[in-house]
Amino acid sequence: MSRTYLSLAVLLFLLIQACGTPKSSPAATANSTSAPPQETVEETIQQDFRASAPEAGPAPEIELGDFEEFELDNGLTVVLVENHKLPRVSYQLYVDVPPHLEGEYAGAQQLLGSMLRRSTSDMTKEEIDEEIDFIGASLSTSGAGAYAATISKYKEQVIELMGKVILDAAFPEAEFAKVKEDARAALAEQLATPDAIANRVRQAITYGTNHPYGEQMTQASLDSTSLDVVKSVYDTYFVPNRSYLVMVGDLTPQEARQLASDNFSDWERGDVAEPEFPTPQRPDGVTVNFVPRAGAVQSNVIISHPITLKPGTKESIRASLLDQALGTGFNSRLLANLREDKGYTYGAYSSIGDDPRVGSFRAYANVRNEVTDSAIAEFIYELDRLQDEPVDSLELAVAKARTMGSFGRALESPQRIASFALNTVRYNLNRDFYPKYLQVVQNSSLNDIAEVTNDIITAGQTNIIVVGDPSVADKLARFATSGEVNYYDVNGEPVDMEQMSAPVDLTPEEVLNGYFEAIGGKDEALALENVSMLLEGSVQGQTLSQKMTTTSDGKMSSQTSMSGMVVADQRYADGKASIKQMGQAVDLPDAAVQALSEQAVIFPEANYLEDLSSVTLEGTEMVDGQQAIVLVVEGAGGPVREYYDAETMLKLQTIRTQGPQTITQGYGDYQPVQGILFPHSLTLTGMAPFPIELSATTIAVNTELDPSLFTID
Repeated sequence: MSRTYLSLAVLLFLLIQACGTPKSSPAATANSTSAPPQETVEETIQQDFRASAPEAGPAPEIELGDFEEFELDNGLTVVLVENHKLPRVSYQLYVDVPPHLEGEYAGAQQLLGSMLRRSTSDMTKEEIDEEIDFIGASLSTSGAGAYAATISKYKEQVIELMGKVILDAAFPEAEFAKVKEDARAALAEQLATPDAIANRVRQAITYGTNHPYGEQMTQASLDSTSLDVVKSVYDTYFVPNRSYLVMVGDLTPQEARQLASDNFSDWERGDVAEPEFPTPQRPDGVTVNFVPRAGAVQSNVIISHPITLKPGTKESIRASLLDQALGTGFNSRLLANLREDKGYTYGAYSSIGDDPRVGSFRAYANVRNEVTDSAIAEFIYELDRLQDEPVDSLELAVAKARTMGSFGRALESPQRIASFALNTVRYNLNRDFYPKYLQVVQNSSLNDIAEVTNDIITAGQTNIIVVGDPSVADKLARFATSGEVNYYDVNGEPVDMEQMSAPVDLTPEEVLNGYFEAIGGKDEALALENVSMLLEGSVQGQTLSQKMTTTSDGKMSSQTSMSGMVVADQRYADGKASIKQMGQAVDLPDAAVQALSEQAVIFPEANYLEDLSSVTLEGTEMVDGQQAIVLVVEGAGGPVREYYDAETMLKLQTIRTQGPQTITQGYGDYQPVQGILFPHSLTLTGMAPFPIELSATTIAVNTELDPSLFTID
């Protein structure tokens, strides 16, 4: 029973979304041969007018609203952007925490952000939530402060609550346990998502793990972080003289001063050290960095290197225009090449980020395994081509038009306006930087874009990061200046692939027998007549439960419920199978029946031992920091990879491919049931956009079973 799967039908049910098809309006046409001569002349003039696009008018100067800045006695900088068009107010408190290495407690600042809203000295989380919901406001916190928005009627009430959350945080132990559990689930999702893995490794390689931008939370650092560590982060960095309070909306300067003083004047100053770090540099050539993910059906590719690009500069604006032409706009070069021309991917994109310390460039796509090397070649080609064929006038015109449109839409968001005001004060920008933003966009020339391109795009000095099946890696060495591929784990730590190769002194049979010995003995395990298990978990606020019974003579029965309603029923017995979804029978092809028969076994390892010709020892991989031995088992539904802890031989996870999806079933919390260890914690990733975590509330063996459990209509 260590191999327990949620049915495909159930998971598809969870993911069904209602989709609507928009109706199109037929274009009205008019073509009357009996029209008077004058109308014909006017129609001809109209056609000639539409033959060419009109010249763009002058770029408008953006009206952000009145902009006032003042400082409280404790050093808190307050910025007010008046806007009385709507009766709404927003507050953003930004604490300028300097980049610093968190070391063994990486992620502590993130945990702090989650703790701030959990309680104050006189309010529980539930009471905070209730007060915010009652007035229809919003309040969120992060490791760098808080954001709140409300209608003008409740402006005093909301900023008072935000002030209490920041200055009177209580940090209860019970809430910290919940925060860590949420963080653990989110991290597990990251470590099972190829896109997230690729980005984690990109940060580590682009900036280096000895730089704050390259450091990230791991399972080990999360486990090491205590509540006292989180409190220390708060005490060290949350000081008013490094903070900014940005108010946007229906407020007068007098009201702003009063609200800021009433709620934040008691905040005490503090001295904060600003560590210095070497600026990350581009590599001396091209590096190829690979994260093995056995069974992956596609490769996640990122090309990345650090850049120097300061916020609030004309170069930053022009870099965004370059980004539009290269890989952000719908007609961008990367999309036109890798998607429209080559068909390697659904989307290929780029991103250019400015930063006062060190910015970054990246180009990225998810591509099929068999075209990974070809896709990388096209990425490099497009980056090189920018030097020989710079952005042309049409590409620049399209980029300008898109930028003007998106910038205008951004002004509809109070949070975006707050960020503009914050950037202006924080980076000491000219007050007309954002008001004249579109004028800089319009006045940017082809030569301006070419100069920025030369500074940012260096195809010969960059890092290639790939997350994918190990079989892809050898084809990528040709792109590396060194001719070698560097291997990393999901946290960006180097991996010695020689040590990860298949152990020469170990056979699949020994691994499987080692597993049986680890759980309590092969004879004892195979003596079980039946195993019944009840699994429960939560999926987007709804209770998910699965009852599953398996017998030693090859029968299986599984019922899955959501909030008490049976949504799927699976059964297999005597060569027959059935699946019902929401009470409706599902037609099963022979392959599906065979797949269910393979699941109708208490311990699949027993079947593996009976046919060792279908089992190969592929090598070893790291699973959540533990070295695991990987067995590949050929089955009716394709190869299945089983991962066994190299030390204990307990099974850690199973990976299988179902169509375009890679499904990972993780096992943990092994506990004895009548002398046999069973996993009581199960995690399924890959089928849904989030991991599904289940706990075994009941596991019973050798019980008297109702024969109707295995009745197949």
